[in-house]
Order: sequence, then structure tokens, then C-alpha cells
Amino acid sequence: MFSIKQEMKKLAQKHPFFSSKEAFKNSFKHQLQEKFRVIENKDFHGCVVDLWVEDPNSEQQYAIYLMNKLAGLTIKQENQLIELKHHRAQDIGRYDFLKQVEKLEKITKGRNNIKGIAILLTNDHLYWNEPTRANTVDSYFRIHENRVLTGELKWLEHASAGTIKERENPIVIKGTYKLQWQHYSTVSNEKHGEFCYLAVHVGEDR
Repeated sequence: MFSIKQEMKKLAQKHPFFSSKEAFKNSFKHQLQEKFRVIENKDFHGCVVDLWVEDPNSEQQYAIYLMNKLAGLTIKQENQLIELKHHRAQDIGRYDFLKQVEKLEKITKGRNNIKGIAILLTNDHLYWNEPTRANTVDSYFRIHENRVLTGELKWLEHASAGTIKERENPIVIKGTYKLQWQHYSTVSNEKHGEFCYLAVHVGEDR
């Protein structure tokens, strides 16, 4: 049986953090290949999926999108210092993640044997903590703990052209998803030393 919670727990034991999305994707792919058939960057009706997972014990298939967003942090590992760069632009990060959920709804529509999962792994608490400021340009795109995600999501009118460039279109979420973050790892006691992940399941029981 395919379980994101079990797979992410296993992954965290071997890789408590990743410096890039590609590292995240490659490590996750190799782990999943131990039990499943995995296709990387599969083109499915015009949507390129990061990992396409097929369960050999059933006809179930999973379309998985991955994101790895970082806050600046220095990690000491085996007498080496590893610098994680600060990605910033959380508003764009939120939009891009929700765009993946929208794509997964299109991929899974009318296909009972295909389920979708969008996963965001981050050590930036601004993603999982509810913002204190109201009416920010990305208010509709917030993905904090316990947010109920549904409906048309769009930028507020005062969003700058630079912010919304190539991301002008609203996102339409037809399902309803209550967002619940999970602890992934703790790599230090410093600020941004905790990694959490959000997994949105489209058309699938958790």
C-alpha cells in the first residue's frame, strides 16, 4: 500500500533536508523504486508530472508534484558547513504550489485509478504559520495550517506586475481540502531548523 506519511518518514531518516528540488526528487524516486515502478517527468496529456508512481500490486497510479522551498540556514554535517540559500518570494511559492493542485485535479478527473499528491517541503515557517497581515496580495493563496482550500483563487488588485508575471491567471480548485502540515525533521535548534511538509491528496483517502 502506498502511504505518503510512511514514505516521508522513511525519507527523513536518510535525508533530513535537501538543498534543491532535484535532490529531493532524485532521493524520493530512488526510495520509491524499491517497491514501485516510477517514471520521472512523465508527460500526461500536456502536464509534466515530477514522479509517476505505479503500484505493481494493484492498478493504482499516483501523479506526484514536489516542491522544496528554503529559508536561509547553515547546517553542520560531518564537520562540513552546508549553506541553504533563502528562496524568499513566499507569495509566488504559494501560487506555484496551488497551481500543482489545480493540475492534479485535471489529471485525476474521471480516472478512478489515478490519484494525485502535491508535496511542499520547507523550513520556512511563513508557509505553515497563518499570516498576521490581512489583505496581502496573495491572501487567496495562503496555505497555512488548517486553511480550507477551495474555489477561485486570485491575486488582489494591488499586486505588482512583477509579482504576477507569468502567473496572472486565477487558480480554480474544484475540490475542498483542509491543509494539515506534518513534521519532517529537525536539523538544528536555530531559527529555520525545523522542516515540515504539506501533502495535498487529490482524489485519495489519506
